[in-house]
Amino acid sequence: MLTLLLRPQAKCQASAQAFNNAGVATVACGLIDTVLDEPAIASLPNKIADLARDQDYKILVTSTVAATQAAQLKSLWPANVQFFAVGKSTAAILEAANIPTIVPHTPRTEGLLALPEFAKVNQQPIIIMKGFGGRELLHDTLVERGAKVTEWEVYKRQRVFTPRSTQDWQAEQIQCIIATSGEVILAAFDYFEPQWLTSLHWIVVSQRTADIAAKLGVTQITQSRDASDQALIQSAKQVL
Repeated sequence: MLTLLLRPQAKCQASAQAFNNAGVATVACGLIDTVLDEPAIASLPNKIADLARDQDYKILVTSTVAATQAAQLKSLWPANVQFFAVGKSTAAILEAANIPTIVPHTPRTEGLLALPEFAKVNQQPIIIMKGFGGRELLHDTLVERGAKVTEWEVYKRQRVFTPRSTQDWQAEQIQCIIATSGEVILAAFDYFEPQWLTSLHWIVVSQRTADIAAKLGVTQITQSRDASDQALIQSAKQVL
């Protein structure tokens, strides 16, 4: 029996290897991919240069893709910025570039919002580095708290025309499905047979993704503590 791991294509091979090394027989399939938005990337140096030097900025980095772009521009960031990462993998990229980064104990949007640094942000300028779409809760909650929020969207998620799996598999081999985002859940229901999908146990990474799966008819849902391989492996072992 196998676990089917659905996550962005670029992460499939490494994640499948981590699962199999941990004793969880897994095949990974990339239904979506991330593509950098070149005009948006090209505009970043000017955006950084335009930051006011007389006020402090909080920079929220929501993915490893966004973190890579921020790290490559390390020499351009002014001293009056403080970086926050949604999770450890994202933070590791920034810290490898010697950019001090704060990571919430709970590595998701809710964890960021629970940090004491975001309790009182009235008139505070906050920049969210992210992909196009998504993170509505993060944006809307900070705006409700009075922050001046700007979104720097640097990449797009797109469906993969011909998804590739890390190994051959058959539907009857799959015991459990793991999905790391709402986008990949929606892609799965477009690509695979919905009746088969709803017959299986799912592991998802947040309440938002659990709600998406439930609305599509999934009844057996476990929520992982976050989207890291370690957390997902732990959840898979509990389910299996």
